[in-house]
Amino acid sequence: MSDEDPREHLCALASLAYDRRLLDSAGGNFSVRVGDLLYATPRYAGSRRQWKLRPDEIVILDLDGRKLGGAGEPSREVQMHLALYQSFPRVGAVFHAHPLHVMVFASLRRPIPPTSEQTRKFGIIGLAREAKAHSSDLAAAVVEALAPVADGLAEHAVACLLPGHGIVVAGRDADDAYDALERIDGSAYVLIAQAALSVAGQGVSPA
Repeated sequence: MSDEDPREHLCALASLAYDRRLLDSAGGNFSVRVGDLLYATPRYAGSRRQWKLRPDEIVILDLDGRKLGGAGEPSREVQMHLALYQSFPRVGAVFHAHPLHVMVFASLRRPIPPTSEQTRKFGIIGLAREAKAHSSDLAAAVVEALAPVADGLAEHAVACLLPGHGIVVAGRDADDAYDALERIDGSAYVLIAQAALSVAGQGVSPA
């Protein structure tokens, strides 16, 4: 990813996430911080563009939320991104998404524990408190939820679930955030599959 212009890479990650069902047409938003600039996916990226974005559609903002460039309009949840960048200096990317398997846990208001060596470092993915979508209260709730685990940003991304809504991942850069998003959705899938196998036959017998 270019330190000067992350837009092409951001578009590529958004398309990949949609193809892998980590994003959906209902919404979500990705952003990357470069210096004092914020590069963010535009409003309606899912419902109108199915996450097939062009670099010129990426919205460029300053850290106070003022639009500086880009053909798109800022997501209604951009204030959540701004709050994370302002609160945690190590954060270089914020990904909010509705991953297929994570949504089961977000809907049930149930945390996601690690399921393998690949997700142990993230610990338990807990829940932010209930807050209205697109609100300043949601931004505050996410900051509150990530504050206890923010020291982990020295080594990896951190994340929390939004009850009934999705997940927020704060990473050191876009690749860090994407990596965590996919791994955490993988943990959610493993837990769902384990529960299904347990109900079906008390586990799987060795071949």
